[in-house]
Amino acid sequence: WYAEIIFWTLVLMSLSQLAVGMVNWLVTVFERPHPLPRLDYSKGIPPEARTLVVIPTMLSSHAAVDKLIHSLEVRFLANRDENLYFALLTDFNDAPQEHMPDDEALLKHVRDSIKNLNETYVSPKRPMTFFLLHRPRAYNPKENIWMGRERKRGKLADLNQLILNGTVDNFSLIIGEVGLLRNVRYVITLDTDTQLPRDTARQLVGTIH
Repeated sequence: WYAEIIFWTLVLMSLSQLAVGMVNWLVTVFERPHPLPRLDYSKGIPPEARTLVVIPTMLSSHAAVDKLIHSLEVRFLANRDENLYFALLTDFNDAPQEHMPDDEALLKHVRDSIKNLNETYVSPKRPMTFFLLHRPRAYNPKENIWMGRERKRGKLADLNQLILNGTVDNFSLIIGEVGLLRNVRYVITLDTDTQLPRDTARQLVGTIH
């Protein structure tokens, strides 16, 4: 009896995957893409469309921080523009208490790494390109745990408040001049594993602007 249930469960799972694949294929057959109008920003994003590329993420280990910094640098090198900034928007991992033994070391490591990026790619036309916006843990009584408030959604909401109103109270550490972010018009949000191929940021901004 149990074997039969397992068998039919596996069959249904297989069929559901097949159905999704078929629907995706049929969409490409019957629905043609509709190109969106786009401004030509191949020579650069203008100041009135200044954009921040932000990666909401967690600080979990030194190795993870190194990977984040490397990925941030790669995205920057593929999308260099005077009006394009890059930021890590970070929380610590969930924890049973507000502060954990490795917190300060992790924070120092990511802070020093961001400062190093800014020193490596210093530009005479602007003081910095890379930012770190880190939030402290807050107690969540429903889950009985200390965590970044509302996780990813909360991080982005706090970033919006900073850009729109200059509110910095929700962040425990900011590396970078907040005044520069007040002039940001658009935000491109990427997951940690999402790439930003060469000049893609200019194309995205050209389309939305």
